Amino acid sequence: MDRVSQPAPSPRPRPRLSRRRRLLFALVPIAVLLLGAELVIRLVRAPLHFGSFRELRLDLMRRNYPAEPHPLLGYAPRPNYRSRDNHWGTLVTIDGDGLRRNGDRPPPDGPCVATVGDSFTFGDQVDDDASWPAQLERVLDRPVKNGGVFGYSLTQAVLRAEWMLERFPVTALVVSFIADDLTRCEYRKRYTPVPWFDLVGDGLELHPVQAPEREPPDPARWWKDLFGHSALVDAVLANTCRAFWFEDEKQVTVPHLRGRGHEIGKELVERLDEVCRARGVRLLLVLQGEAADARAASVLRHAEALGVQTLDLVARYLAARAADPTLEQRWFDGHMTPAGNRWVAEQVAAALREVR
Repeated sequence: MDRVSQPAPSPRPRPRLSRRRRLLFALVPIAVLLLGAELVIRLVRAPLHFGSFRELRLDLMRRNYPAEPHPLLGYAPRPNYRSRDNHWGTLVTIDGDGLRRNGDRPPPDGPCVATVGDSFTFGDQVDDDASWPAQLERVLDRPVKNGGVFGYSLTQAVLRAEWMLERFPVTALVVSFIADDLTRCEYRKRYTPVPWFDLVGDGLELHPVQAPEREPPDPARWWKDLFGHSALVDAVLANTCRAFWFEDEKQVTVPHLRGRGHEIGKELVERLDEVCRARGVRLLLVLQGEAADARAASVLRHAEALGVQTLDLVARYLAARAADPTLEQRWFDGHMTPAGNRWVAEQVAAALREVR
């Protein structure tokens, strides 16, 4: 009699994972990825910073180089400072007058060339001896005072120029600006309260630095302050919701001046031209940057109509880059490289050597 085969026992069903466990298994790899991104961004930006990354975007006094409040200019470099403690690890030395030094080499004797402007003049991202004013001093073999300051508007640059003309024996003044410096002329606050000029009649009316105003309540401020301690959250929101995350707090526009920065710029050129002529100081207005801008070009044309010597380095750079595309990488890295600053110094030196 044949044995009747028994059916194979069916496999025992696996117990179903609870919803809580399924959610946990899904979240763990995501959390690991987020933690890894947080660590990487911290290492790149500020590995030893344990405060709010959002506040770093709002506080210029801690952002790039040591600065301190200034009653006329809003802020200025802190005198008698020397360190590599900045974003780029570059050597930055500020002398007793609050001007950046041109390296350790003693300057030549005699009357000086004064330079003013923003971070392009100050020399962001390069050592003391690699800014274009430092290299201009070596090309000309004349003392050059670097009065450039990171983040300055053309308004602040002109006021700083007037201060330098009062303080030093200046024979030539070089005023450098980028297109954004004209937009900055429209602000009453940029990181901190700053001076601004109003357009009144046919001239300008100075509004000096005011005490910080009490900020209106922001319902989202508490969680901005909380999540701002995350380098990852700060990086994401700063690049997706820039105005909401920090820009509207960093800079405040004078409403009726919005879009009129180039008009203020033209009046500032007239103001400085009068001061220089009265003192017998040669004035050179230089436009820097890597992109053409119609408003900035109009300020240069206005200066030329006044008889002010101008130098359009944007146009010259674009022409040179058309012939050699590698110049963009060789001369610019956010700001200008030492090689790019060398080119600027040579162009400025050639302009100053022209007989006028």
